Amino acid sequence: MMGSTPEENTPVDSVRAFISALEANEQETAADFLTDDFMATGWTPGPLDKSAFLAVIAGLKSGMPGLMFNMHNIEEEGAVINATFQIAGYQTDSFSLPPLSLPPIPQMARSISMPAEDVSFTLINEKIKLMSVMPTRGGGISGLLHQLGVDAPIIQ
Repeated sequence: MMGSTPEENTPVDSVRAFISALEANEQETAADFLTDDFMATGWTPGPLDKSAFLAVIAGLKSGMPGLMFNMHNIEEEGAVINATFQIAGYQTDSFSLPPLSLPPIPQMARSISMPAEDVSFTLINEKIKLMSVMPTRGGGISGLLHQLGVDAPIIQ
């Protein structure tokens, strides 16, 4: 059973709990699983620090409350957890992604189903320091926005 804090979890448990917190839009809980110098790379044109990453997820969840990561193929290699996620959801409202310098994304009432994307999580002291998504054709934030019918350039 997963603990409620990073210190009570195995690395796999920590990653699962982090993704579950993102899916539930529990920002504070998700933040507790990240180091202060956390970086997310590969899913956006440039890296995102902890606050920018959480702001992007919060923005996405405000427009697509049912957004799911559908994480699977989880493998532990020491302090690195490799997995695959396939993001899916339905847009119910407009949303903004300030860290990506995009105009507000209008409500398009569309479903998204992203391609499977490989991701690795590097943990230090039971917390996630790096989340690195391997670029995938049709994936990333650009692919998600494209599925919503938005092809605005991301200036980050």
